[in-house]
Amino acid sequence: MNEKQDLVCVFRGQAFEAEVVRARLESDGIPAMVMNNTMSAIFSTYTAMAGAFGVLVNPQDRERAEQLLQEQ
Repeated sequence: MNEKQDLVCVFRGQAFEAEVVRARLESDGIPAMVMNNTMSAIFSTYTAMAGAFGVLVNPQDRERAEQLLQEQ
């Protein structure tokens, strides 16, 4: 992922779903990352039980990512 660039969220869901989406995007050449802002890194052991996870991509990849996700 490029440094100092605002990322955009293309998916929100549970941890497992977000990881599947990230893997799908990366298999098609779109760099992606999973993020959860619900809890601090201090509590990372409990993050899987907390709220929604977002899959983030670079803005220039947004349209292609959303298109790929609609095909699923």
